[in-house]
Amino acid sequence: MKIACSLETVELKSSGPSKLRLLSKGYWIEFFQWVAAAGFTAVELPYNPFNNDPLAFEIGRCGVPISLAAVNVKYGSPKQFRQKLAEFGIADVSGVHVQASDALAEILATDGDTARYFGLLESMGREAVGFLADLGSTDLVVSPTPPMGLVERCFGGGREGWEAGFLDLTAAVLNKLAREAKAKGVRLSVRNEFWSLLRGTALDAFLAKLDKEILYSPDLSHLAIAGADPVAVLKAHQGRLASVRFNDTCFEDVVGNYRTSHPEIPIQGAQRVFCDLGDGSVDLRGAYQALAAAGFDGWIVFDSRMTLDVPRALLRMRWRIDHAIAAKA
Repeated sequence: MKIACSLETVELKSSGPSKLRLLSKGYWIEFFQWVAAAGFTAVELPYNPFNNDPLAFEIGRCGVPISLAAVNVKYGSPKQFRQKLAEFGIADVSGVHVQASDALAEILATDGDTARYFGLLESMGREAVGFLADLGSTDLVVSPTPPMGLVERCFGGGREGWEAGFLDLTAAVLNKLAREAKAKGVRLSVRNEFWSLLRGTALDAFLAKLDKEILYSPDLSHLAIAGADPVAVLKAHQGRLASVRFNDTCFEDVVGNYRTSHPEIPIQGAQRVFCDLGDGSVDLRGAYQALAAAGFDGWIVFDSRMTLDVPRALLRMRWRIDHAIAAKA
C-alpha cells in the first residue's frame, strides 16, 4: 500500500482570521514542508477549474494548487510544480479529487441555467484529466453528485423518481470521461459522500451503471456517517478499489443533516462533522487490516478534514498511522 496526504486537510470553505493566509502561495510552500516533515512523500490535490463562484474565485486566484490556471500562474507549470514538491521530498501526486458540487456552484453563481450542469461536469473532468497527464499522475477521483438537498432543489422540481434520470445522465458523463481518460493513461474512480444521492451503500447500485474500468475510492468517515460499515464496504468491493480515503468522525446525523443544502454545517449540536484522524469512532485499524488482507496495493489517502491546527494534525496523523493504524500486532 502507498500512503498520501490530502490537501483537503486544509479547510478552505470557511471564513476565519487566517483565511487570507491560507490562500497565499507562501502558506502552501510552508504546508508542503510540514507534509514532508510529517513523513508523507505523496499528496492528493483537490481540483476546481471554475471561478465565477466567489469562493472558487478567491481560491483560484491565489496560491492554492487547485487548477491548471492556478498552477501555471503561481508555480509556472505542472512540471515545475512537481519539481517544487520534489524539493521538499514529496515525490508523488496520488491523484486529484473533483466534486460535482463545484459544477453546480458555478451555475448558481451565474445564470442559474441547470441545463448546463452535465456539460460543466464533463468539462471539469476533462480538464482534470489533462492536468493529471501533465503532472505525470494517474488517478482522477470524482464525487459524482452535489449535496442531496441542493440537487433536489435544482433538478427535482417536486417530481417523483427524478433521481433515476439524473443518475443515468451522471453515469453517461462518467463513462465518457473514463474512455477519454484511459487514452491519456488516467483511470477514473468515484468517491462517496454522506450528503449525496449516492450516500452509504447506495453507491453500490450506481457502480453497476458504470463501465467496469471505473473504480471505487471510498471515504471512510462519509460511509460511517451514512450508517454503512466501512470495513464491510472495503471487503465487498476489494476487487474494484482505486484509492481509499482514511479520515475520522464521531458525528451522528440524527436530524437528517444530509438532506440540507449545506450538510457540513450541522443543524444542531456539535458544529464539526469531521475530526482529526484517530479522535473519532471510525475503525481505521480494521479498515487497514482488511486492505492488507486483500493484498491492496493502491493509495491510502489520509486526511484530517476540518482540523483546527494543520501542522499539529499532520504530526498526529503520522504518529497514529505508525503506532495505531498500521502498527504490527
